[in-house]
Amino acid sequence: MQVTQLGRVFVKATRFLHPAEVAVDTDGIRHDRSFGLVEADDRFVGSAQHSEFIPLTFELSDDASELQLTWPDGSSLSGPAAATGRAFEIDHHGLRGVSVREVAGPWQEALSAFAGRPLRLVRCLSAGGAIDVLPVTLTTTGSLRRLAGVVGAEVDAARFRVGIVLANDEAHAEDGWDGQQLRVGDVLLRMRTAVPRCQITGFNPASGIADQAVMQALIKYREKVHLPDGMLPDYATPGFASYCEVIEPGRIKLGDSAELLP
Repeated sequence: MQVTQLGRVFVKATRFLHPAEVAVDTDGIRHDRSFGLVEADDRFVGSAQHSEFIPLTFELSDDASELQLTWPDGSSLSGPAAATGRAFEIDHHGLRGVSVREVAGPWQEALSAFAGRPLRLVRCLSAGGAIDVLPVTLTTTGSLRRLAGVVGAEVDAARFRVGIVLANDEAHAEDGWDGQQLRVGDVLLRMRTAVPRCQITGFNPASGIADQAVMQALIKYREKVHLPDGMLPDYATPGFASYCEVIEPGRIKLGDSAELLP
């Protein structure tokens, strides 16, 4: 198997990016969801509102000191990435508490004007940033191809915000890897269970417009799965892609080989 795509987003809920190489730490792909958008009630923007912000593209400078935001019309705005404002904790969907601090600069005014309501940019101080559950998610080309056959059109992996896509012709091969170790580039992962999905997968990963019935397709042929380790035990939806834990950090680049260890 080989790595065919990598994924990361610096600001949760904004446009998903596809770097050619990533550093992977014990708490996930470095800087993945290191920042979040926060509503007036001190909560992250909810999944039902994510489509509003998918068209926004954030890039982080190599030294992580500056953010650049590109608007849908192609204009851009740059500002500091340092967290120097008010610190507080967010209850992240009942999964865990995330300590955050507001980022100063032009962000509050610009994002609030875009959203039409008060909005702030925060930097996550807790390990794992604003990642929902486990550090990394992974799928295969075979799984994407199988889903495309049910949807009736190609399905972009960015809809699932997966960190790693591997070339593997077997549909949903990753379902059988739970508990196994997987070496990808320099990184050693432990595979876990499938990821329960939601309606956000139906939104175009560039425009944020609802344009594919992905959940309806998953409901047709995929079993419901639960979150790992007993989290939210009453929550279960059709699964797609798999969670991973990081055993050994390192780097992964496009074209790297991937091998399940005995």
